Amino acid sequence: MIEFVKKYLNSTNVILLSILILGLFFRIYKLEIFYPWGHDQDLFAWIAKDIVVDHHFRTIGQETSITGVFIGPLFYYLIAICFVLFNMNPLSAAIVTTVVSLFTIFSIYWVFNKFFGRHVGLIGAFLYSISPGIILLDRWVVPTQPTTLWCIWYLYVLLSIFKGNLPLIILGLLIGLIWHVHVAFIPLLILLPFALWLSKNQGEKIKINTKSIIISLLLFFTLLLPFFTFEIRHGFQQVKGLTLATYEDKSDMKGMSRLNRVFNISGRSLSGIFLLDKNAFFPMEFFMTLPILFIISILYLYKLKLLTKNQTIIFELWIGVDLLSQFISKRSIPEYYFANLFVVFFLVLSILISAINNLKKTLQLTSILMGVYLLVIIFWFITQPDDQGGLLQKRKTIEYIKNNAQAHGYSCVAINYIEGQRGLPNGFRYLFWLNNLKVISSSNDVPVYNIVTPWTISENEINAKFGMFGVILPHQEIVDPSTCSNPKRQLLPLWGFTN
Repeated sequence: MIEFVKKYLNSTNVILLSILILGLFFRIYKLEIFYPWGHDQDLFAWIAKDIVVDHHFRTIGQETSITGVFIGPLFYYLIAICFVLFNMNPLSAAIVTTVVSLFTIFSIYWVFNKFFGRHVGLIGAFLYSISPGIILLDRWVVPTQPTTLWCIWYLYVLLSIFKGNLPLIILGLLIGLIWHVHVAFIPLLILLPFALWLSKNQGEKIKINTKSIIISLLLFFTLLLPFFTFEIRHGFQQVKGLTLATYEDKSDMKGMSRLNRVFNISGRSLSGIFLLDKNAFFPMEFFMTLPILFIISILYLYKLKLLTKNQTIIFELWIGVDLLSQFISKRSIPEYYFANLFVVFFLVLSILISAINNLKKTLQLTSILMGVYLLVIIFWFITQPDDQGGLLQKRKTIEYIKNNAQAHGYSCVAINYIEGQRGLPNGFRYLFWLNNLKVISSSNDVPVYNIVTPWTISENEINAKFGMFGVILPHQEIVDPSTCSNPKRQLLPLWGFTN
């Protein structure tokens, strides 16, 4: 027993456990209050409800920004399991992303430690655990949330190749997951043959056994079985959609303008990891220089012999492929497309911090600075004002309408949105269903509840307010029950929901 305690309660394991506890705290603190609930969340809940309640075996999730291309259904089945266990409570979806996030923290430590040492692993896990931009991303329940987890294990595959090992089982799993997480991973696959070529040049001989090949292929085809099923049934719709997207021009920027935008947006994405306020003013040049500094830092680490030649090449190629793919793309450039860079960014930063700490070993300067940074993040986080437009306030709004409608005996109602800001009414459809509130299209023959966003634009008319939402009660009180079942009065399908 004593030996067991000595083995598992050493300083490294205690520190790692503390980091995981910090990560958990930042991701579940005031969960419902800070739970973002917009269209994407309404949609995944509706799809999960389609699986659980309507018993619809789905082969696709929601449609992506590429017309005709869908996200794989794995994320939605995981959400559906949580819904079954917790009585369809939408908060339970956070279990999936929280578990993924904690496993990502552990994976960063494990992979960084394996190739660059314990200190680099602990620093990387710590930074990922407490960085405000990452915390907010991990609390945003969407299918692309496991992006960093995918990238850290893909990095493991690439670095393992330089050690003469090709983990085929992990690679098969990762490639099979691309459709389920983010198609933006596809360009990164070009790094695989580069890594094999670099490894061959340094004299490494990769040994591959038949068992690994079989298991890898089984994982790949099992994960992509829904994709192949859907494509065969629908005439390879997604393959055609991806092909069309390669030359369909949906951006008005070309040449230097687009190049500047690539560097600007990628810089914003990287800086957003650590900025407490993403809306804080910085000149465009600040953001544009970050990717360049990132590239230079990798070369500097190679000069210090903290990175090998092959590692340096593959990291530079990783950045180059991500930037180049967005430059040659003919689509808009959102910030989250550069989340593929986060793993390499955290690794480079962790190695730099570890190197500085070794130079100042007697002062432990970096440890002190990271402790101060942690205190700043904790203070920032616990003093954040409550989200006035998230799940909690939307739930209270719909529960108020439900109780009022029930008290008046309305067999169905209509909802009208009065918007001061575009897009804010998103996220109510699943809550209608969850509260068993029958909602049909508006007319003068049904009680119409007005949801005002923000409530201040109709301050003198609202009867109740919840966060930024105000409710104006209906004047019509008579409902013909036949109206509620009129097919022409039913709400249109939720935007983005495909059966």
